[in-house]
Amino acid sequence: MTPETPTSPAGGGLRAFVFSWRFVLVLFYSAVALVFLIFVGSIVVNAVKNHGLVPPPSTLARYDCSTGTTPFVLMYLHGTERVKISSASGVLEGTLHNNQFDWGAFANDASQLGFLPPQAIGAEDTQSLSLQVADAIAMRCTRAVSASGSTVAKQPA
Repeated sequence: MTPETPTSPAGGGLRAFVFSWRFVLVLFYSAVALVFLIFVGSIVVNAVKNHGLVPPPSTLARYDCSTGTTPFVLMYLHGTERVKISSASGVLEGTLHNNQFDWGAFANDASQLGFLPPQAIGAEDTQSLSLQVADAIAMRCTRAVSASGSTVAKQPA
């Protein structure tokens, strides 16, 4: 009796190896690994491009406001926390939580803008905002519109 020798891919030729279940599994797992690497790579590329995993918020909408003597621009977009005020005296950036502005250390300081910054948003619609200031005075801000009729969405200088 002669001992039986196991068949090997080399013994059956390249064609037998290519059509074996092991080769099909290697191809399948290689394809899955390639798709996974492309997916992870796209996440890393977008994270580097956006300076983080969360994409940057949309451009803030521009609202023209006035305190009576001092006109200013309020940059705000409903649904975001960022807010920015720009006047002839300076620029102040803050956050918005539950319609209340947080200006940090400048909440009661008129030197940064030339007036006290507003404390809250009283009401808003698609074209205007009503801001509340310290003396419970409400001021109206209207959304700026360009000459072409579209809403201006550029940041103030």
